[in-house]
Amino acid sequence: MRIRLLFMLLFSLASESTAQAGKAAFDEGVRLMRLNRADAAETQFERAIAADANNGAYHLWLGNAVGQQAATASTLRQPLMARRIKAEFERAVALDPELLDARDGLILFYLVAPGFMGGSEARAREQQREIAKRNVYRGHLAAASVAWGGKDTTGTERALRAAMATAPDSVRTVITLAQRQAGWGRVTAAFATLDGFLARHPGDIAARFQIGRLAASSGQQLARGEKLLRDLIAAPAWESSTLRPSKAVIHYRLGLLLERSEKKLDAKASYERALALDPQFKQAKDALAALR
Repeated sequence: MRIRLLFMLLFSLASESTAQAGKAAFDEGVRLMRLNRADAAETQFERAIAADANNGAYHLWLGNAVGQQAATASTLRQPLMARRIKAEFERAVALDPELLDARDGLILFYLVAPGFMGGSEARAREQQREIAKRNVYRGHLAAASVAWGGKDTTGTERALRAAMATAPDSVRTVITLAQRQAGWGRVTAAFATLDGFLARHPGDIAARFQIGRLAASSGQQLARGEKLLRDLIAAPAWESSTLRPSKAVIHYRLGLLLERSEKKLDAKASYERALALDPQFKQAKDALAALR
């Protein structure tokens, strides 16, 4: 009996250690994704899955990491990567049907991938309906994605405004609408969308960053954008996320804005600071090389 209990204890300790190792690998993968290092993140998510293959979130993030790399992969690699992305998102949903981010990932895949790779607007709409059953707000966001994939500008904006009405304090929706408006050439409307949110949440980091980002990409409101980005750089540190970029990313965006403003020496310094904070930041490396 004592020997059996000892084996049970050892097995329990080993399982706990494996789970902890998987969680540590997953956390490192998420950190690397935030630094735009999807290739290194992919390895960490694979390690997490090796430790716990039944964790839907691990499969979701592995799909995200492969997807981020697929955007710039060769045409020979893309079909293989597409199949893997689809498989990881589907596995995530199978393990956890409530994992809405995985269903969102499938929607994006179905809308972007050609039919011979598994793309399908009908399947995207099916996932949107499943999301809407579980969460009204997320259902509106998913509907916006489907409309956008179908180049339905009116439907996209209508769905995003419905999401904003459901969750008026969600900066995610505001940013999505502003980015869509900018993409449609409606830069003034994009600034207005962000300003409407900032009027209610003047200290929001994500919205302030988006103003600076929009200024850099559009060439409008450059002085205001520069001030907001510099204020964020000077602000106390925060935990970076998808909506709250790292200080390295802010330095990079500031560099782009300064180039627009013909302040090339300042832009160079900003890119160099981004690389000092993150030596693997490829966009900053490329921007600095182009400036030289």
